[in-house]
Amino acid sequence: MTITATEAVPRPLPSFDLPLWLVTMPTTGTTGARGEQTFAVRAVTHAAALAAAEATAFAHPALRHRRGAHIDPSAAYVTLHH
Repeated sequence: MTITATEAVPRPLPSFDLPLWLVTMPTTGTTGARGEQTFAVRAVTHAAALAAAEATAFAHPALRHRRGAHIDPSAAYVTLHH
């Protein structure tokens, strides 16, 4: 019988164990009205939270929610929710 040692591979954390981030992006409506849209995302890092929120911002439900308003991900701010 041969026993082979293998290195333990870290498993990713379940999403509910990841930190919760609030990512807020400014919006501009078709009439010039300004607002914000906030996304609550779970991610390991600030950068990962921003990337996840940006992907969500351009998905159909988010577009429908802001009724065609332009969103500016480059001006987003990210807050770690406690």
